[in-house]
Amino acid sequence: MTDLWMGFALLVVIAFAFLSIPLVFNLRRGDLVRETANVEIYKSQLADLDKEKAAGRITDEDFEALTAEVKRNLLLDTEKSAQSTNHEGGKWIMGVSAVVLVVASVMLYNHLGAENELAIKDLLAKTASPNYKQEDAEELLERLYVQTEQTPEDVEMWYMIGRINFDLGKYHEAVMGFNSVIQHLPPEAKEDQAVALAQLAQAQFFANGRKLDKATASLLEQALEINPRDNTSLGLLGVASYDSGDYINAVRYWQRLLGLMPPNNPNAQAIRGGLDKAMSQLTKDELAILAAEKAASIKSRIEITVDLADSIKSKVPVNSDLFVLAKAEQGPPMPLAVQRIAVSNWPVTVTLDDSMAMMETLKLSEFENVVITARISKNGVGNAKAGDLQGVSGVIKSTDKKTKVIISEELK
Repeated sequence: MTDLWMGFALLVVIAFAFLSIPLVFNLRRGDLVRETANVEIYKSQLADLDKEKAAGRITDEDFEALTAEVKRNLLLDTEKSAQSTNHEGGKWIMGVSAVVLVVASVMLYNHLGAENELAIKDLLAKTASPNYKQEDAEELLERLYVQTEQTPEDVEMWYMIGRINFDLGKYHEAVMGFNSVIQHLPPEAKEDQAVALAQLAQAQFFANGRKLDKATASLLEQALEINPRDNTSLGLLGVASYDSGDYINAVRYWQRLLGLMPPNNPNAQAIRGGLDKAMSQLTKDELAILAAEKAASIKSRIEITVDLADSIKSKVPVNSDLFVLAKAEQGPPMPLAVQRIAVSNWPVTVTLDDSMAMMETLKLSEFENVVITARISKNGVGNAKAGDLQGVSGVIKSTDKKTKVIISEELK
């Protein structure tokens, strides 16, 4: 794009240089001399347009339009010089020619810029297609680089440049892209800064041959300071810890990461695999340390006594599968904690606590008010089915130590 602007500037400079000579030196020549000079000027302009077209910087359509404009200007100047060769006429022609060139340049530049944006949009849409190839990624990169020359402050463009380069294994180029994101992000965009810092650290980690140097570790610490639940930072610190033989910290980071993932996350299985390998390397003392840390992290623990209403006792199987679960009064439908036990004698006591959370962000202690449900499943599954027997507590505080639930209804 810079070359295109230089080409336009050259055309304007040539026009001004040639058209202003007679004005600067106040030369009065005959019609033949003027016409000859004008012809030479426009030949030069046509030659420049030929070069622009050959270099692929303007399309055939734009070339034809600009060529026609140059020829019209030549005809206009020839007619004008036949009427008058005075100084004012030269000024008028120079002004018109300059304006035409500038306007044509701007129009062409805007046209090419819009064309580039449309091409980027089409290529981005293609990324979800199975026909998306490396050649498409390379073309998308080239167009993104062109776009950043127009709008260098566009952090989304720089972020895409970083991600595509990273996916292509061009880690040093990815570092440059994510650095540009950080440079152009406003100070108040804290969450975006955390994401960019983590992505930059990841690119630097791989660019350094999977080695976590102090600079990269500092980036990850900054990211986690802004967002303690940043998946990329936790995962990368776990990998770096494992690679360096620091297995206990690898377990800490990966346990935190796994707690942030939904159970059906496709990456969860890989994290569990790495976590199992790291756990197998721990000493007894390290296992004891982790157990103590886990116990200390439990901020909410509720002891629930479950009993049967007299009206329902005859419908209860001798051996029952009892599910006891806690849900937020106002929040996600996913349970905050679940216990399943086989029951033959009633009442029974069950404990729910933070350690049973399916996700780190869905702990009992994360919500002020919760509701406890006790359900006897006749087919052994956790989801409520017709014929199941159920009881629900009132709304209680997650900080409550004890509560009671009476199973008293049959689900229809």
